[in-house]
Amino acid sequence: LADLYSRAMKLASEDLAKYDNDISFANDLKKKVFSSYLTNYRKAELEYLTKSSQEILEEFYSLINHDKKEQADAIQMHIKNVKSRLHNFRENMSASGTNLHEQAEMPNGQLLSFNVTTSLLEIHSRAVDRCVLLADPKDRSTILREIAVSLLNNFVKDHLEYAIDFYTAHRPPVDSRNEPVIGDFLTTVGNASVTYHTLEKCFNDTILPSIANTEVQSEVRKIRQTEMRRVEEKISLEINHCINSIVNWVKILLKNKQEKDDFMSDGCLQKPTTACNEVCRFILTNVLGTMNGPIDGENLQHVMMELGVRFHGALLDHLMGYQYNVVGAMQLIQDLHKYTATVKRFKDPFVDELFEGLNKLCNLLVVDPEQLIEFWNLGSLAHIEHGFLVQFVKLRADYRRNNIQSKLPSFGTHVRQ
Repeated sequence: LADLYSRAMKLASEDLAKYDNDISFANDLKKKVFSSYLTNYRKAELEYLTKSSQEILEEFYSLINHDKKEQADAIQMHIKNVKSRLHNFRENMSASGTNLHEQAEMPNGQLLSFNVTTSLLEIHSRAVDRCVLLADPKDRSTILREIAVSLLNNFVKDHLEYAIDFYTAHRPPVDSRNEPVIGDFLTTVGNASVTYHTLEKCFNDTILPSIANTEVQSEVRKIRQTEMRRVEEKISLEINHCINSIVNWVKILLKNKQEKDDFMSDGCLQKPTTACNEVCRFILTNVLGTMNGPIDGENLQHVMMELGVRFHGALLDHLMGYQYNVVGAMQLIQDLHKYTATVKRFKDPFVDELFEGLNKLCNLLVVDPEQLIEFWNLGSLAHIEHGFLVQFVKLRADYRRNNIQSKLPSFGTHVRQ
């Protein structure tokens, strides 16, 4: 209809009009030939968009053998009953020795498709062109608004947001006793970022110009912002879950691989401890090796900083649970050198500063008791709360034997006997 209408109007304006100076001929042609078809244009256009969008999505999910309806119902059930289900499911899994991640039915392939993205954007872009051509001027902006809503519903809710919700419902809990598998979700995050920017470009290049200076312009902008803000929040929550899962696994590795006498031995290993090696291997291979690519730019920088800060906190808490003789402190310094070299790959100055601070803090475990005051007031240590420094110095195996408390600066109530 749009093609025929366009050609007829072009013929009327360029050819027939030169034989009839009355330009109203084109308008009469429109009324007599096309009016009966254009009466139901709005309904036909929106029905076509809904049908075509669903066909595109159904074909894609069929190709990857994914039953979206069944999974969508499961997702909704998961959201409504997450607390009770999680409690009962963990008990069952614990009793059977089965892991939640292994139970989840993951799709054959990724749930976000660039071909689906381009197809959905293309049919809605063409709908905008048809609307500008065919719609009655007084109804045009309203129909354009409905086209924009259709795009957000079919693309954002039914494809982009669905993929995120699916992985949310099927991912293992943060406190899983199994090494986290983050590759699938990070790929989804990366694909979501690409499709998000593609959608933004479509809105900026096609939809927003078509409704510029109309009464629906502000409303459409708000609708888009609301939809995309919800997607961004879900992605942020899942990235946070991913970071928590990584840090939880680091804690498990440290707890299970760190020997009780690693830092109280009479002989230094001349190499990092097993716990340190396992943690660094996991971060370098399973974390950095997976994150680089799916996440990039400012998003990657933010994730690396957040992960580095939480890793530092988990490591510090772990180290505060041990005592150190001089040889053990030297062993700790070897470990910290490897941890520091590992987080250098994060390429975040603040994280580097945190781990350099840990290295300097360890000097308090190896220096002669008479030199503690000198180190206490040097560089970055001078800015650390005295109470914490006291607790750290108490980790020395010789703290009581050498009466180190009496050799520390005065700091009142921070010191506990």
